[in-house]
Amino acid sequence: MVRIKRLLDLFSGVVALLSMGPVLAYLDRLLLPVVLLAIPAGYWCDRREQYPLPTWLATLVALSGMFFYALQITRAEVAIPVVHAMVVLLTVRLLTPKAGRDYLQIFVLALFILAGSSLIHLEISFVVYLVLLVFSVTLGLVFLTVYVTDQKLVMSRQDLMKLVKVGFVIPAISLLLMMIFFVVLPRTRHPLWNFLNPSDKGVVGLAETVQPGSFAKISGTKELAFRAEGPELAPEDRYWRALVLNQSKEGRWVRSDPPGEGAPRIEGPAPVIFMIYPEPRSDRYLMTLDRATLVTGVRHEQTVDQMYIARSALDRRFRFEVRASPGARLRVAGNVNREFYLQTPAEISQRMRQVSADIHDGSIDVTVRIDALAEFFRDQELSYAEDDLPSGPDPIDAFLFVNKRGYCEFFASAYMTLARLAGIPARLVGGYYGGDYNPMGGYYLVTEATAHVWVEVLAGDNSWQRIDPSQWATNAATTLGARDRDQLSALRQLADSLNYHWVQAVVVFDLGQQMSLFREAGDRLRSLRTLRAPDGWWKVAGGLLVGVTLLAGVLSLRRKSKEARLLEEFRSRVKKRYGHEVLSPGSGLAELGDQLDNENCREFARIYYGAIFRDRLLTRPERVRLKGLLRRI
Repeated sequence: MVRIKRLLDLFSGVVALLSMGPVLAYLDRLLLPVVLLAIPAGYWCDRREQYPLPTWLATLVALSGMFFYALQITRAEVAIPVVHAMVVLLTVRLLTPKAGRDYLQIFVLALFILAGSSLIHLEISFVVYLVLLVFSVTLGLVFLTVYVTDQKLVMSRQDLMKLVKVGFVIPAISLLLMMIFFVVLPRTRHPLWNFLNPSDKGVVGLAETVQPGSFAKISGTKELAFRAEGPELAPEDRYWRALVLNQSKEGRWVRSDPPGEGAPRIEGPAPVIFMIYPEPRSDRYLMTLDRATLVTGVRHEQTVDQMYIARSALDRRFRFEVRASPGARLRVAGNVNREFYLQTPAEISQRMRQVSADIHDGSIDVTVRIDALAEFFRDQELSYAEDDLPSGPDPIDAFLFVNKRGYCEFFASAYMTLARLAGIPARLVGGYYGGDYNPMGGYYLVTEATAHVWVEVLAGDNSWQRIDPSQWATNAATTLGARDRDQLSALRQLADSLNYHWVQAVVVFDLGQQMSLFREAGDRLRSLRTLRAPDGWWKVAGGLLVGVTLLAGVLSLRRKSKEARLLEEFRSRVKKRYGHEVLSPGSGLAELGDQLDNENCREFARIYYGAIFRDRLLTRPERVRLKGLLRRI
């Protein structure tokens, strides 16, 4: 036999625990142990009907807690103080006598706390807590309905199981409807409650200025910066570009809009495609793989020095696509204002001037001077470090000739200063280097710890050449190369893959993806309307059989059906133009393009293989481009 009140007391504790689970890591140190003790203590008090807080004291504590956290509410921080206030109310309610409405208050507060946790962070664990809490609250409400009719009711196990079955049906149907409404109801990329969840305005890893000697580490946190879905890259190609700094101001390298110059042109291998999932941040710089040729999926502006700047704030989770050619040359078709990229800081040590003079006088050939500058850095035997850094009035001079230890800001700033003194146009590039590749999800996990600075110099052929002086450190392989490059364990790969797919399928599921899903469904329905019903019962039966077969085929179509149709049309057009004999059974697309010496065929092969070999769908811009190429063949 089971007392109904015991069940309600038990479910009150369970509901409270589930609601506080997602926010425990964000609670104040003083409040956290109180919360953890209040849940079992409340159940103990309910069983003995002895409570530590009288009504007047409980009211005073609740009001004091709410007032204390209300004072912490600011425009930049709303969600966490409000959640703290609700946690105080729930804690007080657990430690006081309970009537029917008190249980209801516990359930309502629990739901509000869980909803508030989604404003602080929204990981895949949220859906686990949500499902468990929905079932627990629903069962609690069923028990509460019985309790208010007879507070001393004692049920048999058979009656209890019947009640539990009824309680499980309701949340099961509710969760199913929630899933349907999630897909059907329109949505926007800017939630109405976004003002309650402002992004962190502090730039932790990537900085908008470079100031060696300030003792501020450029990489000091494992906080996620972005994920990049795409193929695995060689170590020398894992440079993620964000911003360019080109002028010296009061001991800092800052950005100034470069004067007009010729259009940049990427010359290199066939591009690879990455889908970028950035975390919310305060700036508007889009992280792209160096060298990017195309960015789609977000409104942006492109600068002449290969920066991509979003037109709206990046204070939400979203995704965009980048097409880039790692290792390609960035050539400028036209003139470059060399004087703009030769300006140096006002104060430079005599030793640095002498080094640059020796390099400059050695040869008028820019390539020779670049090689000489690289040899100088290697000869200095500099170490990559993040502590015991140079300081004082001239930290760059101390770095090169005294301490000989520093992080990427020191290496890049020293190199650019010497390069400009030696008559080599140069600029700093800020972004990220490296990242952990998760083969289970097929993406890079890039954290703020990999924030990095390198240099671009203007070579003699009017192309910008990437140079990373930090790679010349004597310990680069064990420091720079090992930063945030820990091999992900199988468990971490699985956990992060689940979070990645959660972000991909839920967090960034916006109106554009919703409309795309509806369009695909509409295409399948239109294909069914083309079926005609013949006369005669046997014809009708045969038509129904064909219809059912076609319907099953349509519903079971693999995700690559559009890709298959494009490939079929490609082969059909090639046969029509060049004849059947050109299509041997074993010929591939790339081989066929070379055989026919047709640039349209080659580009079709590059784009098509770029998707198929990575086991993903072609994007809409890719499909449009492929259809255009087919019309030219």
